[in-house]
Formats: sequence, structure tokens, C-alpha cells
Amino acid sequence: MIWKETNLQQELSPSSSDTAIAVEVHYKEKQSWNPLNGTTDKKDYTTKLNLIRGNASLRTWEIPSWVLADSVFYHPESGLLVLLHGKNDEYGTLAQRLSVYPDKEASFSYPASPENLVIFQASPSPNGKQIALITALSDQNWEFSEFELRLLDPKTKAVVSLPISFWTALPLYGMKWAKDGSALYLRTPDRILVVKDGKLGEANSFPECFHPSTSYGKGAFEASFVESQNPWKLKIGAKIPEPKTINSLDKIQNCL
Repeated sequence: MIWKETNLQQELSPSSSDTAIAVEVHYKEKQSWNPLNGTTDKKDYTTKLNLIRGNASLRTWEIPSWVLADSVFYHPESGLLVLLHGKNDEYGTLAQRLSVYPDKEASFSYPASPENLVIFQASPSPNGKQIALITALSDQNWEFSEFELRLLDPKTKAVVSLPISFWTALPLYGMKWAKDGSALYLRTPDRILVVKDGKLGEANSFPECFHPSTSYGKGAFEASFVESQNPWKLKIGAKIPEPKTINSLDKIQNCL
């Protein structure tokens, strides 16, 4: 059985009505020797990211692993690109690392260590000045401990770490930036927390929706897709409106 080059259909992570990152994942694939696997064997993932504005490609990044379009964010005002990418060929798992590509400075990845630090979610602020990360340490059985909210400054690389009690990928957990990036809200089953000026406390008022977590990226726009290339033609959906502010957990909406 021979390995063949293939790729996934391109997806878009929009930043505005005419600007988006086109995400195209490439990999090698072959039929599995074990029919019980239920899928093909895959390896050697790479991802090509194209910055598209109008019908022109302005810049390209080659990522040596898989990338999910939901975890790609391009901040058009600052030119900052933020993304999560895989550490290995286990596509779509939590085995991923954050990479940051400033417009005119050297790129960097986070964390450098430890290897068992898991990033559940990443979300850059609407003003591009901070990147919020929900992290935990994992053991070999993927049991998690030491949950934290980390706020990374993409310019200085300084990190503020704030302990939180627990996190999981369920709708009862989520984070949402204030429209101006001045505050970050964390949803938990029994209360809403807010981070402002580096301090974590309980919020008395908070957003009605916790999705999308920020004002740009795939989740911040309705369905968007690539219509054609050479020249590029994108169909970018309408931007999701900012949620109302509420003060009761019972009024939170599931906006996925």
C-alpha cells in the first residue's frame, strides 16, 4: 500500500468583510493494514495559510503540522497571526502548541516547556494586545490537573497565570472578550468570572453569549468559504453581532 499526497478542503478564518485566512491542510494517506481501524492511515501533516484581502493573496505561512481553522486568528489592524497547531500526527487532538506570528518581528511558540502542558482553548483579544489561554497539565492517561487561565502579551511574551478550579470542552464552560479587550469573562456552571487589570474575580454582569470568544476568526462570522482561486474569490458571511449584557446565569444563551 502506497502513501498518497492529499489535502482537506480549504476553510476560512475571516477577520473582516474582505479579509480572511484560507486554511488548507495537507497530509499523506494510505489504506490501513488493519480493517478494524475504520479509517485510513495518515501522517506528515502540513498546513498552508494564505492571507487573502479582496481577490489577492498578500502573504503565506507554511506550518509543519495540522491546524484547525477554528483556532486561527488574524488581527488586521496589527497584522498579528495567532494559531494552535498539532505537536504530532494525532489530528484534532489536544496535543497542540500555540504559535504567534507578529507582523514585523520574529515568530515564537508557546509553551517552550513543559511538554505535558495542554491548551484547551486560545483566544486573542479584540485589540490584539493579549492572548488568553486555558491550560492544564496532563499525565500519560490524559488526566488533567493544575488548570490555569494564562494571559500572554504577544509583544513582550510576558505571561500572567491565574489558577482556575476546572475546565472541560462542554457548553457550560467558555470565555468571551469584552468588545474593547479590556476584560475577559469565563463561564463556569455555577458562576461567571471576569479578568480585568490582571485580577480574577466574580462578575455581576456578563455577556449573554460566550461564542465566539473574540471579534474575529472563523466563529465570529457566519458560514464563509472559498469560491475560487487565481484570482481568489471569497464568500464571507455576516459578522456575528455582539451579545447583550445580562446579570443572570439563567439568561445565558447557547450561541454555537
